[in-house]
Amino acid sequence: MDLHQMEYFVAACDYGGITPAAEALFLTPQALSKSIRKLEEELDAPLFSREKSGLALTPFGEKALEEIRRLTNEYHTVALRLKHISAQEKGRIRLACAFSVPNALPLEKLREDLRPNGLYLDLMELPDLLAEEMVQREVVDLGLTIGLPQNPELFQCTFLRRFRLCAVVNRRHPFSSRNSISVRDLAGEKVITKSPYFNSYHIIEQEAQRQGIKLSYALQSPDEIRFLQLIENNEGIGVGITFMGVPELFIARDAVLLPFEEELPWEIYLITRKGHYLSPTVQKLAERLKTWKEKDE
Repeated sequence: MDLHQMEYFVAACDYGGITPAAEALFLTPQALSKSIRKLEEELDAPLFSREKSGLALTPFGEKALEEIRRLTNEYHTVALRLKHISAQEKGRIRLACAFSVPNALPLEKLREDLRPNGLYLDLMELPDLLAEEMVQREVVDLGLTIGLPQNPELFQCTFLRRFRLCAVVNRRHPFSSRNSISVRDLAGEKVITKSPYFNSYHIIEQEAQRQGIKLSYALQSPDEIRFLQLIENNEGIGVGITFMGVPELFIARDAVLLPFEEELPWEIYLITRKGHYLSPTVQKLAERLKTWKEKDE
């Protein structure tokens, strides 16, 4: 069987006939029909029954479609994986990281350090859970994510850095004179945080649920500009991360960072998918990333 024959057969099924499938494939109907007939000859069984209403799959055709669809999908998956392996061998490294991680770790400096050696770091910034998904699906080679993955048995995980969640309030807010704040203090306040695609949201929400508190949100979005606007307008209490206290990383005017009294760790992990091919170059980079592990912030 030829790959094109199999793909043409699947297309004829998906598009509901020879003519629409031929148009989508930029073939003539005659060429597509000939390809399918040849596939039937090789399989020595009819795939379609020709009826007045059009083509209909035979019982054998239904089973063949199931098997051929699986086979073609597997082919393309393997082809893509080999393409990614080839890219690694040529010095292209794919790394997915959660938003905010580039503010906590010197990834841009690392990218610049690699270039003179002919290496290119393809950096993909994503919401926490999507960054994890990219590693699981092997779209990328390495991941820097927040917290352990949802299915840790699928990954090799190395803890790198620990920061903590903190509250961000305007200087005009009554809480601004405090030295710390508790999650219970958020009850009755408008909370400004990331969306459920981010672990910071789940950390604060799970702690509130543990204490029997229902939080009211003014914002659940990755929109950093809107986050800062709400803080500057004193329209709620933001959920931030302790590294935001570094002046060059935190630009909200008239804002104060307050540590939470509860232990709310925001932890960065280096993850790789078990069984995913890592070239010697990528393995060396992974070892370099592991040297970034430091004590608690």
